[in-house]
Amino acid sequence: MEPQQAHPYPPPPQQQGFAPQQQGFAPQQQGFSPQQQGFAPQQQGYPPPQQGFPPQQQAPHGYPPPPQQGFQQPQQGYQQPPPQGFPPQQGYQQQPQAYPPPPQQGFQQPQQGYPPPQQGYAPQQQAYPPSQPMPSNGAVPPPEQMQTQPGLPNQVQEQAPRPLPKGAADFKFDNVPDTDPDSDAESVNDPTPEVDVSDMAKAEGYENVGVNVGAPIPPPVYEPPQTEKPEEKFGEGSRISEEEARDAMLQFVAEHCCYGSRPAKQMSIKNILPGSALHYELETYTEQRNTNRVHMPYYGGPVDGPMNGIPPGPWQIDIRPDELFRDHTKKAEVPHTSTLKDCHRCYARGFIRCGRCYGRGRVRCSGCRGSGRRNKRVKRGDHYTTTRVTCSSCHGSGRKRCFRCGGDGRVTCPTCQGQCTLRWFIQLTVNFINQLNDYILEKSDMPDQLIRDVSGVILFEQTLLAVWPISCYPVEEINQNSLSLVNHHRNSWTDRRKLQQRQRLRAVAVSEVHYNWKDVNTRYWVYGNEKKVYAPDYPHQCCWGCTIV
Repeated sequence: MEPQQAHPYPPPPQQQGFAPQQQGFAPQQQGFSPQQQGFAPQQQGYPPPQQGFPPQQQAPHGYPPPPQQGFQQPQQGYQQPPPQGFPPQQGYQQQPQAYPPPPQQGFQQPQQGYPPPQQGYAPQQQAYPPSQPMPSNGAVPPPEQMQTQPGLPNQVQEQAPRPLPKGAADFKFDNVPDTDPDSDAESVNDPTPEVDVSDMAKAEGYENVGVNVGAPIPPPVYEPPQTEKPEEKFGEGSRISEEEARDAMLQFVAEHCCYGSRPAKQMSIKNILPGSALHYELETYTEQRNTNRVHMPYYGGPVDGPMNGIPPGPWQIDIRPDELFRDHTKKAEVPHTSTLKDCHRCYARGFIRCGRCYGRGRVRCSGCRGSGRRNKRVKRGDHYTTTRVTCSSCHGSGRKRCFRCGGDGRVTCPTCQGQCTLRWFIQLTVNFINQLNDYILEKSDMPDQLIRDVSGVILFEQTLLAVWPISCYPVEEINQNSLSLVNHHRNSWTDRRKLQQRQRLRAVAVSEVHYNWKDVNTRYWVYGNEKKVYAPDYPHQCCWGCTIV
């Protein structure tokens, strides 16, 4: 280390000037002098920062002394961070070149009588204290425990779930048997008692809602707007050729393992009577709504009860279907209908009696039937004898600890999940139901219900809020049945709201094939775009020697 050199200027009194430094830091001291003079007191009444740098002492091992108030000269190399507990430094601190101390949050003013407010993020009054974060499940304290702050309506302080009462561990059930029950893994817990909802808070418009799902609620009266009848345009059907009829029969025989293929290959087709079946369908997509009270465990948080406003009506809640003309169900909570109530199954204890040991914590050993000893075959010489030994499963006690409750005799209440409190609310159930009626016009001897299972050619299709009946089709039976079905759908399901209607007319090709094989004269039908076959009189429906393994 080089010897220290005396500074040309002696330090003035009250630390005005520069302290003697080592020879290696002299250029840095000259460079920082203009910055120190430029920082003046920013507020009146505050003591000005000290001018210059305090004299620094030579610390052991080359580490600088602890930082002082005011502006500190940066050091080259590693700088040890200041220990916690030092008063906040006034003004801006020059950052060192390596490993700076932890940054301080904001700037703190010197105390003058009482502490000033902090700069940066000032504490704000929230509806919920910061020590209890807002839960994500949406549950709420009861109305009598709400503490609303002025200027913040419908916001309450969060309440933690009520803990188990003192002495709950020593609780004894009244219906515990005197002896250990048999070990039965399939045993169930005690049934849930009926709940009384008469003492719950009544929501306006839902006074008569109970636990069971109520009757459907009629929708408000609504008449669809009258529109002009759209133009009706009909397409044409298709027919089946002789080659397609023969190929369809061969495919039909191949799908039946017991059918002989000789008639299908050797038959002689005499005549094909082409035709088509007409299939008319009318669909009305409806919406049905009903309500009932349901519950869920209360984990703390705000409760949207009647004190927050009047609940909306069942038909005022906007719930839309996921897909038209498809049956599905959606459920939603009615706003402003929540209330808190003690769990009716565990009586606000958080636990119930174990259904396997009936509260005893022990069950009878299944290996020795509770005797503590069991038979064991022992070989003695050339023969075996039976002797009584200690049961290895229960070690001679005749009883074992219940694995369901761990020997405590109690299990967590499955209704409230151990929270002791339930949040009750009114649930709205929306059922989207598609009503379908059809009419089939098929004049051959083939059963009409087969037409529903195959596809065809769509002659006419219409989707409106309220469809018009078909009136211009050349076949009068279609016009009459369309009018009848439309009137039936219009006057039915008064407890539902009709969302959409769709009608469709399609033609399904049906060909009656007459054929001859040997001395057999019979017929079969080919129908649909899939070329399905209906052949009730096929000659070889069971081949000789057919054996199903």
